[in-house]
Amino acid sequence: MISATQVRVGNILKIDNVLYRVLKVVHITPGKGNAQIQADVRNIRTGIKNNMRFRPSESIEKVDTDSTDITFLYQDGDIFHFMNPETYEQLELSQSLVEDVTRYLRPEAVVTLLTCDGERISVSLPQRMSFTVAECDPPSKGIAGATKDATVDNGAVFKVPLFIKPGDTIIINTEDGEYFERG
Repeated sequence: MISATQVRVGNILKIDNVLYRVLKVVHITPGKGNAQIQADVRNIRTGIKNNMRFRPSESIEKVDTDSTDITFLYQDGDIFHFMNPETYEQLELSQSLVEDVTRYLRPEAVVTLLTCDGERISVSLPQRMSFTVAECDPPSKGIAGATKDATVDNGAVFKVPLFIKPGDTIIINTEDGEYFERG
């Protein structure tokens, strides 16, 4: 059991005997009233997204999972192919299992496969991943904090500062999809 304030993106929670994966967590502190923890979650069995709110004092059951690092190989339609680098076993995972991380996948990316009682639950990412900028507008000076779109080596598009140019390596925070720093 963990406190609602300890809920993090990627956690697997068991609520009313249903397993949920946490997609997003926001701590809400209204000017009037009590603070709340708002979590966007996905039902692991059905794939349905839901929004849940918890009081900070609530206890929530966090499911213990086994984790294995696996390497992304390629995508074939709705099937994603991975390999366990220790055993060289190849795994096929469905679109529904990796849906939340497809934006970050590229060949040879290392991710973590979470299992519970031998059943594959989800795939989680490292907190930060680096990408090479393939295409973006030329660097420019402008308003501090202004951003532009940059297409990276796997085809995903991220918002980056104006000084980034094609060929730069950038580091993205995978929890929120935001630019973190230049690599």
